[in-house]
Amino acid sequence: MTDTDKIELLEKENARLIQEKEKYENGGAKLYYSLQRKMSEMANSLNLYSLENLDMMSKSDATFERVFKLLEKSEIISSAAAGLGIIAGITGNEKKDIEKKPFVDRIAEKRD
Repeated sequence: MTDTDKIELLEKENARLIQEKEKYENGGAKLYYSLQRKMSEMANSLNLYSLENLDMMSKSDATFERVFKLLEKSEIISSAAAGLGIIAGITGNEKKDIEKKPFVDRIAEKRD
């Protein structure tokens, strides 16, 4: 194997490892925005039903129980998202938050 082949192989491996590392960076921000999307989906699902029109006594229709379960879980998920937003330092700019470089990767960067 020539030196050029070795360098090419190492460059490919380095690129793969950088890509693998990026999967795990800014996990808090990624989870925050994922929870935000799930809350939106839950709200859309809840808005499909009116509690006034649900048959709460029906043994064969579990719609009320499912809607009620979503209502129960909504508080837990929204509290988790709010806390995670604080911990992860969410700015509201998803692209910026998710692509933010870790501190150790910014130490040697030139500052103006």
